[in-house]
Amino acid sequence: MKLFTRLSCLLIILSCFLAQNAISATVKDIVSDLKPLEGYVVDVVNGQVILDLGSDAGVHKYDLFTIFHQGRKLTDPITGKVLGRIESRSGVLSVTRVEKIFSYAKAAGHGVKVNRGDKIVRFKEVTAAAVDKTGGNDHFFSTLQQDLPGLNWQAKKTPKTELVFIREGNFLKITDNHGRVIRDYHIDQQAQPVAQPQSTGQSFAPVYAAGAATGAVVAGGNGSANGKIRYDLQTYGYNQGGSLPYSAIMGDFLLLNGTMHLAVIRDHEVMVYKVQDKGLQRVAGMKTPWTKLLSVCWWQPGSGATYIGMTGYDSDDQQVSSILLQYRNGSLGVVEKDIPYIINSSDVNGDGRPELMLAQNFDQDVFFGRKTRQLTVAGTTVKTRKYSGSLPPSYRVTGGTVFQQAAGTNRSVAYIVGNKLHIVEGGRQVYSSAKEMGGSLSTVRYVQDPGSINPLFSNANIEIRPLAVDVDNDGMREVLVPSADLSVFSTVGGANSIKKTWVSVLKKTSAGTYMKGKIGGNYEQYIQGMGAANGSLYLLTVDPGGIFSEARGQSRLLVLPMAE
Repeated sequence: MKLFTRLSCLLIILSCFLAQNAISATVKDIVSDLKPLEGYVVDVVNGQVILDLGSDAGVHKYDLFTIFHQGRKLTDPITGKVLGRIESRSGVLSVTRVEKIFSYAKAAGHGVKVNRGDKIVRFKEVTAAAVDKTGGNDHFFSTLQQDLPGLNWQAKKTPKTELVFIREGNFLKITDNHGRVIRDYHIDQQAQPVAQPQSTGQSFAPVYAAGAATGAVVAGGNGSANGKIRYDLQTYGYNQGGSLPYSAIMGDFLLLNGTMHLAVIRDHEVMVYKVQDKGLQRVAGMKTPWTKLLSVCWWQPGSGATYIGMTGYDSDDQQVSSILLQYRNGSLGVVEKDIPYIINSSDVNGDGRPELMLAQNFDQDVFFGRKTRQLTVAGTTVKTRKYSGSLPPSYRVTGGTVFQQAAGTNRSVAYIVGNKLHIVEGGRQVYSSAKEMGGSLSTVRYVQDPGSINPLFSNANIEIRPLAVDVDNDGMREVLVPSADLSVFSTVGGANSIKKTWVSVLKKTSAGTYMKGKIGGNYEQYIQGMGAANGSLYLLTVDPGGIFSEARGQSRLLVLPMAE
């Protein structure tokens, strides 16, 4: 009996461990995550193959890339026109380390010939097999095989099978032929399997430029839900809401008791300000000497209390951790200061209260890990639990938000990766922008291999989250996101500078597509915080100054009206 009890406890603990480390995903998420990705070999150095794809492209450790060598030309026998070349598989590479824009790999087998310039494709012409440990998943695997035609599916797993799909209960684990885990999913049973969405080379939505003339109104076109949407509010200009004599790293806004509050971080300190008619009034502050701060957000869970969440990087411990403070009666108190996650909040239902806090694990190779959970708090106890919703595998909690577009609708997701905004609805990506979104001042240089004699370093950008707000009072929330002209990034006086930023707005039309406009004008500072209340848009803009110049850093609050 004791043995049975111990085994039962062990199974429960194991189940909890699996649930905590698996990514919640639908079949559509899995198909999208495993879609073929094409690149090239940059170089081969001491047996290490360098690929031109990194974490920005969605590459992960142990991903498999097939090497394709081009053979003779194919020509039309009548016209002589070159139709293409015959491609043949010459081997498979397994990724060993991932950087931001490139990665390292090694041959997965003997006798593999690889040269600089070779074409590589992830998860294509790779042998695959399904293993159903619990039974009853024939439809699930047949859907995967249909939607992943680039894989060479085998009827049965063999020792040489390169990609093994193991389904056990609600969990799907994908391993290589050495047993190393490439992907680990928790299957969302509520979503029905669908065919792989067709990809196109065109934009998901028409792009509408803001009117150039004073008082111009941008028409939404036939597909617009509201032809009176005013995207360009330059006619109103903005009000200077106050300034700070330092360059903030990031800020977040929250309306408390009818007054807008601004939480600001810089290096090892957080400050809270009230937005007053004559400027910013500091009401609270706290130093955080144990970690350098990277992001900040307000959080108001169902308990009714108000919290501030911050994520930082400790260069001594070479780890990421987050801090949760409670804000009450104009003072700050520490609730927990060693939360081993990257955290950020979302206002899901649009009531102005950021009720959802997500926690993403830190990955030493690529910074943003693939496991995201939900943070909860009860008194002074902070815990994480499984997030009940679905998130894309490439989602990042900083630079991302979960929201309902209208009351009673399903949750959507908007997030920035590689300076592109992605909008996902029902597990399907419906919009992807040009490479002009984000451009945050908050960055971190972190160690990828702690303990090494010659450690490797990489950089991560910490974007501010998009803002979902009903700009035109039609009952549908638009997505506002800071944008930047990335072509004009330069280094002036030892510090990064940028000449042009603005706020983009994405409007969903009645046809289900998105059109893009702009609120306000162009700015010469970084946009490091956004908030909205009572028909106004609040922006925290930051001029970092220069290390070798006499320019001092400064932060400004701008207030723009959003309605006529």
